[in-house]
Amino acid sequence: MNPLMTTPITQDNDSPSPLKLFWLCLLLITTLAGGMRLYNLSDYSFWEDELYSVRSASAPLSNWQISKQFGYIPTTLGLWADGAQINEITWDNVDQWQALGVRPFGARIGSCVVGILTIPLLCLVGRRLLGDRATLIAALLLAVSPWHLFWSQAARFYTLQFLFYNFALIWYLRTCRERSNRLPILAGLAILLAYLSQPPALLISLVLAADVILCLVRREPIKLSPLGWIAGIAAVALCTGLHLYDSIYSAENWDAWGKLQGHTWKVIAASMVLRNGPVIVTLAILSAIGLLRSKTRLTLYLAAGATLPVLALMALTFKDGMYVHERYDFIVHYAWLALAALGLAAAWDAAAKQNFGTPLAAATTAAIVVSMLWTDLAYYTHGHGNRRRWDEAFTYVQQHRQPGEAVATLSSQSTPIARYYLQTNDLLPFADFPTSPEKLDALTQPTWLVLPAVSATRGELFPWLNDRADLKRYYDLRILQPFASIRVYYHTPTHTTDQKP
Repeated sequence: MNPLMTTPITQDNDSPSPLKLFWLCLLLITTLAGGMRLYNLSDYSFWEDELYSVRSASAPLSNWQISKQFGYIPTTLGLWADGAQINEITWDNVDQWQALGVRPFGARIGSCVVGILTIPLLCLVGRRLLGDRATLIAALLLAVSPWHLFWSQAARFYTLQFLFYNFALIWYLRTCRERSNRLPILAGLAILLAYLSQPPALLISLVLAADVILCLVRREPIKLSPLGWIAGIAAVALCTGLHLYDSIYSAENWDAWGKLQGHTWKVIAASMVLRNGPVIVTLAILSAIGLLRSKTRLTLYLAAGATLPVLALMALTFKDGMYVHERYDFIVHYAWLALAALGLAAAWDAAAKQNFGTPLAAATTAAIVVSMLWTDLAYYTHGHGNRRRWDEAFTYVQQHRQPGEAVATLSSQSTPIARYYLQTNDLLPFADFPTSPEKLDALTQPTWLVLPAVSATRGELFPWLNDRADLKRYYDLRILQPFASIRVYYHTPTHTTDQKP
């Protein structure tokens, strides 16, 4: 007999809240999330990857691999809704993009809407798994999360990947607990769509495999229906096939990424702590220890979801020709928040049972939320959205540049960020940027140099410029990691002090 038909359905529910109160809380949390993600949406500078999104969103299926097409749909829709002339956007006319209607709001609004909708959708999907109170706390933590806030205000595919990845994460375990033919199909489809948003989502297969292995080790029934096995294996196999297809037929793209300088395993590990938040990581670890006996499978599953993809990314940093970036850690964020929320809900219940009253029961949750809001305040103000202030730097250059003066920018080879903000192609080629004193001496005309101050992997860039060129402006970010600051230098061939402002 099928054990699904004889095993009673169990839920890791904490004390249920009244139905009307649940929906009221969810509405307030969603309103908060929406306001925070729409606030200052168009005020922060573009960063180059966002311009890559604009290019890809305006030219779907044009010399591009399959495994990112779905991820660009929000950007395409946002640009279209904002009135951008999508059909005329090419990589050769970046200097005309502003005239064609490309602006931060249109490029980002699609990701922003997905980010806002993620909060109530994950809340509703995860409610039967986490319970009412833990679900609402997780939604609140996600609403004020600085990491999710950043990606909700970026013209990239990470909020879409995050949504479907965590749909799959939740639906899989629910498939093991509920009699449903719908859930396994949804879980398999979510895996596929998460992968089509951004390939690292395939790392969810490690989490699902870990759950199966842990159940076998603990001699606990997996309770996954035949349809669940079929849907899961088929989804992972299809994603793997698409990955192999892209690696063959889009080999140039893969080779180009492989040549980029990614992050080391130490940066990946540190980012997991920093981006999730040390307070959240500490709380989640302690919650997992405390809940391990009472909610064993759920706790182990979320712990695997929080760590295994990160460990895999750390291992991939040792592979030659493999580009790994700390932002790939983002997919595990919800697992950390869910573990923290389960712990906070348990603490809330314990305090409530002692008749301490709601204010004291909610104290720990409130303290965590306030600490995250404090980080958000820094993000909105002197953090400048945690983005390099290219717009301000190029505005300054544009205001003071004189005829006959060159501009050199240290960014990607096509220097799209300079072309977009200066609205000209009259720039020194990327290869001519003076990366040594000898190359600086070889310049024959007065030149503006716009470059990041510090690299996350190489430290301070070209400190000798301070003695050989005039530092005109320094657009810094007052955050824990200052590598996003921008410097503007002015160099004259004779190395004499220039009188320009």
